[in-house]
Amino acid sequence: MRTDVKISIIGAGSATFAAGIVRDLCVTPELHGSHVALMDVDEHRLEMIDRMARRLSEELKANLSFSKTTDRQEALQEADFVINTAQVGGHAWVEAQRSLAEKHGYYRGVRLHNFGQAAFHLEVAQDVERICPNAWLIQSANPVFEACTLMHRETAVKVLGLCHGHYGYLEIARTLGLETAHVSAQCPGFNHWIWMTDFRYKGEDAYPLLNEWIETRSEAYWANDDRPFGANQMRRAAIHQYRLFGLMPIGDTPRMVGWWYHTDLKTKQRWYGPLGGFDSEIGWGQYLKNVAERAKVVERAALNEDKPITETFKPERSREQIVPIINALVNDVEGLYQVNIPNTGQIINGFPENLVIECQGVVSGAGIRGVSAPPFPSRVMAGAMIPRWREAEQMVEALRTGDRNLMLLYLLEDHRTRNLGQAEKLLDEWLADPRNEHIAGLFGER
Repeated sequence: MRTDVKISIIGAGSATFAAGIVRDLCVTPELHGSHVALMDVDEHRLEMIDRMARRLSEELKANLSFSKTTDRQEALQEADFVINTAQVGGHAWVEAQRSLAEKHGYYRGVRLHNFGQAAFHLEVAQDVERICPNAWLIQSANPVFEACTLMHRETAVKVLGLCHGHYGYLEIARTLGLETAHVSAQCPGFNHWIWMTDFRYKGEDAYPLLNEWIETRSEAYWANDDRPFGANQMRRAAIHQYRLFGLMPIGDTPRMVGWWYHTDLKTKQRWYGPLGGFDSEIGWGQYLKNVAERAKVVERAALNEDKPITETFKPERSREQIVPIINALVNDVEGLYQVNIPNTGQIINGFPENLVIECQGVVSGAGIRGVSAPPFPSRVMAGAMIPRWREAEQMVEALRTGDRNLMLLYLLEDHRTRNLGQAEKLLDEWLADPRNEHIAGLFGER
């Protein structure tokens, strides 16, 4: 059992997420004694997470050691695992880009910020390749699909994307009144674009139970819809997508598939409940408020040494897969996880091997082996998967080649684009923003 593992967290100032990783390490005895390098450009947030991490380790007797730095290259030295959770410019920059897009007629914005994110993630991967080439790079910051594909094509780094959206099948099971211990599901696809190709309860096909719920209980469920704004799995939109495509969309997929659910707030409320779902002006505003409040709770907990930090971060393993996967790779503890890995060997038929897909994977000391998924029905393939693949390729290839026209085509594919001039004006203004100086340089525009 190794006790000399170095785990570097890029963007560690995301306090709740970073503290969750540290807490999971603390309750995983096989990884006690590891070193955690915390890196963030925000020195204040970095100080808070460092204090909190040290106290967690001390209270739980995990014997973890820590270092903190604002220098990414310093954090990467001799790392065995690099966890990238960074969001360039934080929520403020994302919101500024949303406002710009809305000014040009794109309700609730357009994901141009993902170009900047993916470009940054590639820089991190290139640093990993140069400084700690044997490390695993675990990508948790979005866009996982495009960024992991870009990093895989442009570097030799061992890239692993992780998300927790696949747990949506458990929400289905709980809503149906099933014992989750006896439920299994297979949910392949692309990150935030996955479909339940197999659903079983006590070994039997559970899709008929879902069909019965839809026919007999769904309307009453929606009529008393007082669930948190973030719940997506059993909304009207998810069930409509199931009827439309023939497979149940899982996790974040119901909020990502189909522009027709998002044309305005009233439409969003019809499909996603009273707040209009996670992505509405109401739901997203509530999310940002919750994030800010949580950050304050974390900071108060870190500064208040009269109160155990474990009262804020309970010593219980989270549902995040990061630490269990690290343990599996380091200590050869074989397990089955939901992973984003290259489609090597055609894990999902119909897509190239250099595309990163989401699937189940067997993880052990030998590495990660994807579990082959059944072919998608033609309706899902032609109506959902191929269009999403095309969109991803536009972003990936734009960043690989510096071809500005691919960015323009990305905008022209958006249903809100009324004419060529609208898309060109948005792209011109976006690239001209001083905060986009670096990415503008990638496209030869400074």
